[in-house]
Amino acid sequence: MIAPSVLDEILVFVNAQGGSADVVPKLREQWASIHFTHCFEDELCLEKPVREGDTANVYVVDGSEHCMKITSDPDFATGVLIAELSE
Repeated sequence: MIAPSVLDEILVFVNAQGGSADVVPKLREQWASIHFTHCFEDELCLEKPVREGDTANVYVVDGSEHCMKITSDPDFATGVLIAELSE
């Protein structure tokens, strides 16, 4: 589970730092218990972000089963995907 307030904090952090892949190591330092990864927003199709930002959108990932999948439910989230917005 990733608390909604933590997702809010992550979005603020990402917007302040920029949505590029360079932000991922900084996120890992700040929230060591959460797995972070990065992609570009246009690589995603039907998924809906849990938070929308100026530089990137935030998605949550459920890794409880064999394969990772994007979920809309933070209660099942084990990680965060930062999807960088193109300029």
